[in-house]
Amino acid sequence: MNIAIVYSLPTRRAKNAGFITTDVDTAQSAREVEQALAQKGQHVRAVAIDEGSIGKIADVRADVIVNLIEWDGHDLPLTDRAMSVLEKTGIPFTGSSRDVVLLANDKRTMKQKLEDAGLPTPVWQLFTLGNESIPVGFTYPAIVKLALEHCSVGLSPMAVVRSEHELRSHVRRQVVEFDQPVIAEEFIAGREFQVTILERNGMATMLPPSEILFYGGGGPQFLTYESRWDESHPDYDASTVDVAKLTQTQLRTLDERSHKTFGAFGFGGYSRLDIRLRDDIFYILEANANPGLGDDEDYGMTVSYKAAGMRFSDFMWEIVQAALPRRPVPPRGEQAGLRK
Repeated sequence: MNIAIVYSLPTRRAKNAGFITTDVDTAQSAREVEQALAQKGQHVRAVAIDEGSIGKIADVRADVIVNLIEWDGHDLPLTDRAMSVLEKTGIPFTGSSRDVVLLANDKRTMKQKLEDAGLPTPVWQLFTLGNESIPVGFTYPAIVKLALEHCSVGLSPMAVVRSEHELRSHVRRQVVEFDQPVIAEEFIAGREFQVTILERNGMATMLPPSEILFYGGGGPQFLTYESRWDESHPDYDASTVDVAKLTQTQLRTLDERSHKTFGAFGFGGYSRLDIRLRDDIFYILEANANPGLGDDEDYGMTVSYKAAGMRFSDFMWEIVQAALPRRPVPPRGEQAGLRK
């Protein structure tokens, strides 16, 4: 099988804004995906695109495309353009459709979708200026997130606020600094999980959930930009990821909730949910279409597929198979009786 990996390069905005680390990570993911699928005996080539070469996607010739287009924030319109071209090729591609990716990448529409589907999510409010009314039932502490960014961009310890005065002050700073709306939601103090759903044989399957374990116990514990991306920062080693220890009842509830979310959004192939547990209620913080792919032991998705008995090559092969509109094809090595 001929497989093309289409991946996005950092934009001028990302370089100038200082978020280039998250976009450089996409190139690393492409290399790891390429190696993984080559281990399955496939012919693989990587196609890098930048904001000026989106048209190159139309020239791709392959049996399937691994979609690693990961522009977000103010660059989300580039993802829109790139995936429009991708869909016009008629070539099957991994992950969710263009419409679903755009829906999930904007926290405004993502949160509204969760509410419309009756899925538990923290009480939230959209702010574009900072002087909007606060909804009834909104409680503190609250956490302020950028509406269009991912990978914890804009999240620092100051993101958790404890009063309306702090909320409005931080919201105004974020709106001005990042030039985009923000979401404020009740901060759920509780256990945090990353739940990977993988489409296998046409059925959504929840892999063993992973849990983010935070060290220390001073203030609110959550993943900031520095704790995720800055290896020199003292908070970088303030958490770890491991297989979640949950009761059978909790696992059944989480499985039901994950399947409902996957179906409500129309996710394809794979997705990741960020979830917190408080008072036996699983709150969905974010539903991610096409989350980052890689073989990083500090990543919840890696912990989950390894707990399910898979290597990264196996996991990627499942994702490729889910994109194909025909019967699954065994890897070359396995056709020959070999285990890659």
